[in-house]
Amino acid sequence: MVERLSFFGLGKLGLPLAALFAQSGVRTIGIDIDAGLIARLNAGETPYVEPGLAELLKEAAPAITYTTDALAATDTEASIILVPTPSTPEAPEFSINDVAKACGDLASALRTRTRPRYHLIIISSTVAPGAIGNRITTLLEDALGQRAGRDFGIAYVPDFVALGDIVKGFKQTPFLLVGSDDATATAKTVALYRRIVAPNAHLCLLSTLDAEITKVAHNVYCCMKVSFGNFLAQLSDRFGGADLDAIAAALGHAPNVQSGYLRAGGPFGGPCLPRDTVAFMHLANSLGLEAPLARAAEAINAAQYDLIERHLLASKPRSVAMLGLSFKPGTPVTIASPAFEFVTRLLRRSVKVFTYDPMIEARKQARAAFGAAITCCETLAEALAAADAVLICNPDPSFTGLGRNAPPDRPIIDPWGCIKDPHPGLVRPGRLPLGAKLAAASIDPAPVPAEAR
Repeated sequence: MVERLSFFGLGKLGLPLAALFAQSGVRTIGIDIDAGLIARLNAGETPYVEPGLAELLKEAAPAITYTTDALAATDTEASIILVPTPSTPEAPEFSINDVAKACGDLASALRTRTRPRYHLIIISSTVAPGAIGNRITTLLEDALGQRAGRDFGIAYVPDFVALGDIVKGFKQTPFLLVGSDDATATAKTVALYRRIVAPNAHLCLLSTLDAEITKVAHNVYCCMKVSFGNFLAQLSDRFGGADLDAIAAALGHAPNVQSGYLRAGGPFGGPCLPRDTVAFMHLANSLGLEAPLARAAEAINAAQYDLIERHLLASKPRSVAMLGLSFKPGTPVTIASPAFEFVTRLLRRSVKVFTYDPMIEARKQARAAFGAAITCCETLAEALAAADAVLICNPDPSFTGLGRNAPPDRPIIDPWGCIKDPHPGLVRPGRLPLGAKLAAASIDPAPVPAEAR
């Protein structure tokens, strides 16, 4: 049973996960190279906007300490590494430089022990298939002068949580994926994570390589489902609109489909899905394969931008209010945000852009990204009053009442179908006009023959 844990990487995912272990009673040492972040945590601040995080940190406080000194890991029994593995268009494969540094720092700490003893090392960062077996394990063996599977254990436990739902996502995860080629490491890892995940979480025990492939494949598959839902919007737009939510719900009743990620809306964005799709295609190409489904998902995603932009520009607006700057509601993260792509497109056309997001941090990031090229409004009313047209970039609940609150002469482009009240300028790309489905639903359906029931 692990009683003392060192945790390398206190980012938006790492900090909540470390705090959950501390809340469960595991003595946890949170380690990060960012001295400013450590100072804020030691001062009792909550550094990220995330539901439930502030309360969790308070509950975890008696069992967690924060430091920049990796030597603090010396007397721990297990370590989790959850640091960035960035990629770029020029280098699409996940970089393990930060993982390698954390492993080196951990090895330096463990080598100071007077008597070597077994240590469990869990990699939680997203890595390319083969990275742990081919590179990270060798790095650790060389740095420690020990052998994996005998002197220390190594496992891979990637996350499947979403920003804006991280704390609940870790605790209520539908499945726990543990990848390892070492039975002892697997058993110890499962026992550790069982302390924080719901008892009904399904346990998936895979080899290290299989788990690495599963993590990347999961995100790419999500992209394909998003793109399929958005392609239905593009198809339905040619018919003048359809009830896309009803279609997604109907498909979701099929056990081999399920409705998650099928709801048509804006293009996919965020820190994971776009980059993981590119990384997956790069991986396939490096093995002499194409990845046509992933490539098609990316193409459909680009076409969804074009569809929405076409509807937005139909009224020839001189100025546009962009509502929802983060890539999804409930988080201020603007990495690969569809809103930022739309801002860039409009600025190229010399359209004046007013932006608004309910979260202050998202507004700050927009100012930092675009500067004086945009006007970042502090209130929704200010944005609505300033612009000729409105584009809803994410379905934040605060936008549902725009049908009542927006001036009647404003075109409103709502790809998500989140506005609940009629508005004379409301356009829902690919969707029926608001109220049309109610009229259709009022028609009595034909009786179903008994033999068809």
